[in-house]
Amino acid sequence: MQKVAVLILAGIAMIAVQSLAQDVPPGYVEGVQPIFDRECVKCHGPKAKKAKLDLSPSESYRSLVNIPSREAPATFRVKPGDPEQSYLWLKLEHRTEEGSGMPKGFFSAKRLTQKDLDTVRAWIAAGAQP
Repeated sequence: MQKVAVLILAGIAMIAVQSLAQDVPPGYVEGVQPIFDRECVKCHGPKAKKAKLDLSPSESYRSLVNIPSREAPATFRVKPGDPEQSYLWLKLEHRTEEGSGMPKGFFSAKRLTQKDLDTVRAWIAAGAQP
């Protein structure tokens, strides 16, 4: 009987840990920056800086959070806690009136994977922590 109780408690603990891990927002360095490195830095990096935006690891966070967008100055590039009022999110969703969606593809804008979009959105919604 004790073995059964221990197994049940272990199972409950494992479910609780998995649930907590799912509720933790993605970190910037380990979650969001790799997306920028893979999809954005070639145009928004130390050499290119299109729209005067550098998304390289040493500059990206301070170039985004609470910084007005150049294309829509009334909107922050990233407004912590509010993806729908964050210009970055609108660009990634291809929903801006100014400019086109991001990232750029060879012939037109392309979309990030749903997993990458979910990561960026969750990070912004959770307060856009560094």
